[in-house]
Amino acid sequence: VHRNTGISKQLLRLLQMTRTSISPGKKLEPKVAKIEEKSTKPPGSARFYRRKEEVTKSNMPVFLDDNFNVGALCQQLLVAGYVQSYVDFYQLTHRVDPTSVEETGMKQITISESDTKFIRDSLVKAEVSRRQGDTASVYSAFNQLADYYVKNQDWKTAFFFHEKCLEVSQLTNDMRAEMSANHSLGYIYQLMNDFGRACAYHERHEEIAASLDVFEEVAKSNVELYKVYLVLAEREEAHGNFDEALRIYNQCLDSSRKSWDKNSEADANGKIGNLLLKYGEAQRCVPYLRQQSQISADLGNAEGRCRACSALALALDSMSQPDKALAELNTVMTISEEVGDHYLQAQACRSLGTLYSKLGRLQEAVDTLQKHFQLTKKLLLKVPAAESGPATGSPTNKNAPRSNNSPDPQHTVTSHDLDIARAYIGISRGNLLLGQYCVALQGNLTALLDWKLNRTDIATSLKGDGYTTSAASAAVDVVASIDDSESVAS
Repeated sequence: VHRNTGISKQLLRLLQMTRTSISPGKKLEPKVAKIEEKSTKPPGSARFYRRKEEVTKSNMPVFLDDNFNVGALCQQLLVAGYVQSYVDFYQLTHRVDPTSVEETGMKQITISESDTKFIRDSLVKAEVSRRQGDTASVYSAFNQLADYYVKNQDWKTAFFFHEKCLEVSQLTNDMRAEMSANHSLGYIYQLMNDFGRACAYHERHEEIAASLDVFEEVAKSNVELYKVYLVLAEREEAHGNFDEALRIYNQCLDSSRKSWDKNSEADANGKIGNLLLKYGEAQRCVPYLRQQSQISADLGNAEGRCRACSALALALDSMSQPDKALAELNTVMTISEEVGDHYLQAQACRSLGTLYSKLGRLQEAVDTLQKHFQLTKKLLLKVPAAESGPATGSPTNKNAPRSNNSPDPQHTVTSHDLDIARAYIGISRGNLLLGQYCVALQGNLTALLDWKLNRTDIATSLKGDGYTTSAASAAVDVVASIDDSESVAS
């Protein structure tokens, strides 16, 4: 054979043909599957390994949806062997509409064709993935269903599927999935106004995140915890539970710090300070109000700083420190004038005028309260023009100063506020002219009472009795002020 190369070639061809004829059903592997790659394994181990073929086949069933019929879809699920999907799908599509009102009558739920098929496919995906042990796909399918029902404001059904997500995450010890499920469940309870249960789920979310040192999740949970704690604290404050409200407000403060939200931290300090001030603990409230003022100043929040300084002035005044209280109110006046906020200016003028009256600086009180009246009148006249406001959907900045033409639902001015401002002016003028009024009372009380009843010319009558023009005018002004105050009170 070695001598005759031609014979050797023929023998090799015969051998190859014989091998292929012995196993005709066996096909040669693709060239890609025969490629061998070098391995990085240490000496003594196999140097080559065979690359595995990628599986791209989908295990999801294919349904023929020629005609849309809920009954036919249920039948398809049973025929295909998806019993659990059939049970859930039937209950979801054959029930009373949860958004219907009892007064209008309970009616059966109506679901569009695309939404019905989405529900069916998601349930089947969850069941198929559960059979294959693919828990991540099970979680994803239930989570998509929960989000769908949240979008449609069906809170109970959304809660049902989020609870399924929580069960899957706990069975597989998937801590991140469990955090997400707890967050979603707490959010659903917030939408249902059940803040007590929402608090429990968000606290569990924070506990898991803290154990894993996932600071992003810690901040995320505390953002919601701040909202929940704030509602619970305000409820306790409204019911007069001082100790419990103070405890929950402190939890608000702690959550705001963990979520790195300076606006929330300033508000929480203000809530604690005002609560302590309300119950007469002025000494304890001062540090919280100063902290609110400092954070608001750092953020450029003029309204927040003005609120803090006003409350701080009230606390300092109750602690017999009127000079420091005046300094805080003057700060409020300066800030409100700089930002051009008429509402803040009006509130600052009223507080400042009241404090001036208390300190006996009556002329300054009259001037300041007169300014308060003018600002209130200007705000009342600008409300109709301001109601048009900016276009809907325009971006707003929470810390930006509010324009003096932009209405705020919490800072609306009514005619009653204008009447109160007018009464403040009357009282301050009466206090200023009280000495001259007493002189007029000693001289001719009958003339004053006659003017009060009949609006006679009291100035002429008093002048005829030998009183000066200033004393007569003072008597008229004081009685007029008292008359205005009585009309407002009535």
